[in-house]
Amino acid sequence: MKIALIGALCIVTAWGLGGAFAETPEDPATIHVAPGGDDANPGTADEPLQTIEAAQEAVRELLAEDNAQAIEVRLDDGVYRIEEPLEFGPADSPGEGGEVIWRAAPNDNPLISGGRVIGGWESNEDGTYSITIEAVRDGEWTFRELFVNGERRHRARYPAEGFSRIDQAGEDRRTNFTFHDGDIPGDMTGDVTDTGLELVFFHDWSITRVPVERIDHEENRLHVVHPIGQQADHYRIDHFEPHPRYYLENHRALLDTPGEWYLDEATGELTYWPKPEETMDEAEAVAPVSKGLLNVRGAEGDPVRGLTFRDIHFAHSAWDLPAGGYAGGQATIHDDRYEEDHPGRVMMSAAITFDFAEHNTITGGSIRNVGHSGLWFRRECSHNTISNLLVDDVGGNAVNLGETRARQVNGASWTQAAPEQVGRANRIEDSVLQRTGRIDFSGIGVWVGMAADAEVRHNLVRHTPYTGVSVGWMWNPQPTPCEGTLVEGNHIHHVMQVLSDGGGIYSLGYQPGAVLRENLIHDVPLNVGRAESNGMFLDEGTMDFTIEDNVIYNVDRSPLRFHRAEENLVRNNLLVVPDEDTPMVRYNATPEENIELVDNDAPIRAEFDPESVAGFRDRVGPRTMPSGIPDPADAFALWAAEAMD
Repeated sequence: MKIALIGALCIVTAWGLGGAFAETPEDPATIHVAPGGDDANPGTADEPLQTIEAAQEAVRELLAEDNAQAIEVRLDDGVYRIEEPLEFGPADSPGEGGEVIWRAAPNDNPLISGGRVIGGWESNEDGTYSITIEAVRDGEWTFRELFVNGERRHRARYPAEGFSRIDQAGEDRRTNFTFHDGDIPGDMTGDVTDTGLELVFFHDWSITRVPVERIDHEENRLHVVHPIGQQADHYRIDHFEPHPRYYLENHRALLDTPGEWYLDEATGELTYWPKPEETMDEAEAVAPVSKGLLNVRGAEGDPVRGLTFRDIHFAHSAWDLPAGGYAGGQATIHDDRYEEDHPGRVMMSAAITFDFAEHNTITGGSIRNVGHSGLWFRRECSHNTISNLLVDDVGGNAVNLGETRARQVNGASWTQAAPEQVGRANRIEDSVLQRTGRIDFSGIGVWVGMAADAEVRHNLVRHTPYTGVSVGWMWNPQPTPCEGTLVEGNHIHHVMQVLSDGGGIYSLGYQPGAVLRENLIHDVPLNVGRAESNGMFLDEGTMDFTIEDNVIYNVDRSPLRFHRAEENLVRNNLLVVPDEDTPMVRYNATPEENIELVDNDAPIRAEFDPESVAGFRDRVGPRTMPSGIPDPADAFALWAAEAMD
């Protein structure tokens, strides 16, 4: 067999840093911004502005004089704190022949933060520290995330790690269940609605987050305020398993482990148990206040164009639990409960959102420590590029391309395909996407929904609780605007770490010309829930895919699984199986003749010789990764060396 790994995992920034909108003049007009500046200054290097909003006004004035010029806004080192998202629109766009670049000053690392620093801690006898936050006590602010020295700290929970399993679902299979002796601390009893106690419940491929109403220790029964699961029957408490997983979160009685915290919204008191290496008089604690960090929004017929955001870091964006609780479905899609004229299902919001945007670029820098998803090219976004970006520690998905469905056209139904409204030719490349799903465990690395010609190339995707890369959003072979999807040369590993029924790559629906090529996928564990997880899971309606030149190993189930899939080609892949009893391809309700298999190898893991593919490191060119992130090829080479030893 020939494995075409030349170019796979070659992390290079092939499209440059200036975007695809236009070639710009060599000497751009330059505006300087610094946290210690002054908005009354002229915006020079010696007298910089202080805020990004002031720089926006300066850019708009220059564009009004000549919208075809090149403008560069340089952000000096430091933290730019905001309490509402930055808003960019058509007025911030250059005309044809121009470009506006928002970038870090050379060798600087500016951070746009939507968080507030919390200081003034007082020590308690039990080793915890507390502070009363007046804005919380007065009902002006609350938060669900806390970051100490740049790392997420979790709300008090029980058990502190892992999960418990229910004893038996209640009669309605939605609002209550019995628990085993000792699974819930006895000092939490009766009506607990006002404490903020929350149930986190695991379905196979999604979760539910709802407030707890009361706990009865005589019956060992827990009742919730809102129903568990989405409306479909298969989201009932005991549909997937008779004794599914859960844990409890956010109660003072659960604060028993270093690194945990609890916020009493009634009194405004925040209590934190520091980790052993932390001293609270020196630690920086930050909680988010801004609900989003950057919105780039054009209008139908008037898109935002020609913007580049380069080497800028974004952090601390707040996400709120919906009024009716959070009933997750898949990849952060959840029920929009109890909202008037609700559209049924919605997607978790993102820290950075683009709507009606074309030929824009975000390159370098990072999105970290946010309560929802990282970045979303949403409504009618085309020819936009993400490159060399680090997305780390996010509540939902790292990156979204497209929408959950084609939108209405001339009063037609929501299910009608609307090609003219679907984003086209957006791409993410040469980026690192990791530690997703910190709030919703269905959060993934890259989600491609209703989108055409989307490209996911040369990325490192790792440490996700659910799938790595997901493409398509139709559970049958009905034609949609999705076509030309390319997922190529990605290194995807340690995915499916919490939920089940997904894989390194997951697909849905008919996508003419879709290609999954030269991806390296490994470390997909044995599923904890009922459903199987795989290297690639080609789910309902998957059709017209070419799956070629991929390497999949260290997967505890079949490397490939098809479920209700149509005709697809699987060619020239190395698919390592865990044992002689596990098939290379698992067919679930899929006729085997639908899948054309050509020149694939399936060695058993115990007999697999990694020398057959370990040499690719010497055959690929130089690569660029976000600072501090190891080369993904080196990770494979290290594994290969250990395996050979």
